[in-house]
Amino acid sequence: MKKDSNEIQLPDYLLVHPDLKDDPANKQGEIGFITAAILDTDEFYVGFDDHEVGFYSASALLTFKEPGEIYDLLHQKALTLSVDDFKDLKNIALLLDHGTEKHVRTAMELVKKNGGIHDAVTIGLDQFLGIDQTRGLKR
Repeated sequence: MKKDSNEIQLPDYLLVHPDLKDDPANKQGEIGFITAAILDTDEFYVGFDDHEVGFYSASALLTFKEPGEIYDLLHQKALTLSVDDFKDLKNIALLLDHGTEKHVRTAMELVKKNGGIHDAVTIGLDQFLGIDQTRGLKR
């Protein structure tokens, strides 16, 4: 079967941006998964463990950077990172290398637990997908 060249692989799990303003679902900093997406209009429906669903733009959602970027950061900042941050970053990179849904979820749990590292390991879903966002965080 030929794969559609317009098909985009969406991440298994996302983190709702912890600094998101005006979130009607009140899920800032929570882990979720995409239940539906309309890329043309930047609409993402995100499900959560409590069975609630929130409606977000891509800029309000965080996904992981590539493991190689995280390893590079570890090498560059090894002497300045705290022991806990170094350990969490290393574990996240290793979990992402495995790439299974379970490992990605575990990695996202580490980010949720240690909010101080989320900038080091995550990027906005808009950047990940290459969606042009000129507006700030919304929805």
